[in-house]
Formats: sequence, structure tokens, C-alpha cells
Amino acid sequence: MILILADSTDPWATLVYREAQLTGGDVCWVEPSQLLDRTALSWFVDSGTAVIRGLLTVDGRPIPLDEFTGVFTRIAWPLPLQLDDLTPKDAEYVVKETTASWFALLNALPCAVVNRPVPGGRPALLAGRASLRQLAQDQGILLPPSRSTTSQAEALSQFSAWSERAYVKGLASEETGLYLDAQDGADQICRLMERFAIALQSVPEGQQVTVYVAGREVAATVVQANESKQMNRDLPFLPTEQGLTLARGLGLDFAECRFVVAPDGRVYCMDVSSSPNYWRCPQHVQQEIVSRLIQHLSETRSVSVHDSVVGADGRSGAGERLR
Repeated sequence: MILILADSTDPWATLVYREAQLTGGDVCWVEPSQLLDRTALSWFVDSGTAVIRGLLTVDGRPIPLDEFTGVFTRIAWPLPLQLDDLTPKDAEYVVKETTASWFALLNALPCAVVNRPVPGGRPALLAGRASLRQLAQDQGILLPPSRSTTSQAEALSQFSAWSERAYVKGLASEETGLYLDAQDGADQICRLMERFAIALQSVPEGQQVTVYVAGREVAATVVQANESKQMNRDLPFLPTEQGLTLARGLGLDFAECRFVVAPDGRVYCMDVSSSPNYWRCPQHVQQEIVSRLIQHLSETRSVSVHDSVVGADGRSGAGERLR
């Protein structure tokens, strides 16, 4: 059984749901805003065991938790519950309690959870934490010069100083960022800063490469056209293994890793996102990603080989525990 927790408009969830049905898998889909209306949850924690006993009832159908082989999550935390009939104080209490319950359950389930939520949220940029910078450096990956700011004037000044070649991303966003150019880069910065503080990164000279990770494997590697709309097929190598290592080091089994490979072979990481951009992903790559995800979500795991203690199944580190 595969459980999908995502909005009905989510394109990745739609593809996963359709693929599961086509392959004959048992799948149910619940929108996060409908969790209280459509589901009832009861579960028990036994100290010292990986077995999670309990039931998830969906639309009146009781499903034992140990029947789930995978959960595909596309959730904004805290949960966007529909509680219009409650007072603001009561609504806040219900949201906190429901969010905590589902957060804990998704971290306790021994099956695959894509991508399992992390206490405190996932870092949006590798440069934001020393341990993540070290993770990149251990793979021989360089991080380009960057600047974070809440000032539109400072952002535009930095964009100009980098010869109007930059990569921009919202600091609180899990979405992939944007490569900017002289034509509309300033407008893109202004639009993004209406919602976020931003991080700007200098874009080194070289070939842009995107590595898509799905289900602990590389699903596809795409080489983008450069400014002259030509693809350089004389790359020193493709950073496929680096993308997989970065994604797994961040506890991601669904990720889009963006690199620039310089002519001398140096590799710069621009972004690792837990929310691959559906609209910029080539159609044939979308199908490959979803096929790999279905394989991952359908894989039956036994307690004897359950290895979440050492950081697999979507957890971000060895021996990580939810407290």
C-alpha cells in the first residue's frame, strides 16, 4: 500500500498516483487539508522495536500501518487544515497537535517516506551550515560566492557586480532557484523578494548540469544548453555520483541537484532541492523519475533489514532520533 499526502493540484503526486494505478499497486491519496475529515489515526510506540502497530482509517477503511510500503509526502508544515468553524485559539491548538502527530508518525514508520520531514526543517542552501559545506567539500564540490540579503537594492547591486550572471533562491523556499541573465534578471529578483529574503550566487563559467535523484538512485542527468544555446558534449565528466551523495547526505530520496562543470573539471554546486521543478523537467525525465519512485515506494521492507538507525529511508543522519 502506498499513501500519498499532497494537494490535488500537485503534478508529481498526480503522476505517482497514476503510475501506481497502472502498475496495479494499492494506493490511496489524502490531501493534507482533509486529514481530519477523512482519516483517523491510532498507533503505539514500543521501546526497542522497529514494529509500528496501529491503524490508519481512510474514508472508513482501516489500514494496518505495517501494510504501508511507502508514503509520498508533499506537505507544507504546519498542516494546512481547514478549521473555519473553530475559534482562532482552538484552531491553533488542533493544528499543532495534528501536525505533531503526523510529523512523529512519518518519522516512526519503517517504510520509505519521500521525503521524510526533518525537525527544524531542511536547509535550503548548502552554504547555510558548516556540516553541509563540509559534505560538499568531501566530494570535491565547490560552492560559488554567495550573498544573502533582505535588501532589494543590495541584491540588484550584487547582481550587477557579478556581470548580471547569478543564481537566485528564496531563503525559506524548498523550490529550486533560477538562473538569471541580463534580460530579465533584475525583474526576477524583485518578484522573488516580494515573498522571500534571497540568496544570490555567482554563476561560474561552464556547463550547467542537473542530476535528478529518485528512490536513492540517479533517475536522470540532464545537460542544459548554455548561453549560445549549444550543448557542450566535451564535458570532463558528469557529476552523477556527487549528486547522489549530496542527496543521500541530506536525507533526500527525491531531489534535484544543480551543478556547473567548469572547463577545467571543477564542479560547483548551485542547489540541492527536495522539490524538483516539474515545469522545467523534460517530459521523458518526468516518467523516469516517477517510475523509480514507484519502485522505491512499493518495495516491501522487513524488520530484519530495516536500517533507519543508520540514516536510510529518508532520515538525514546516522542514529538520528525524534525527540
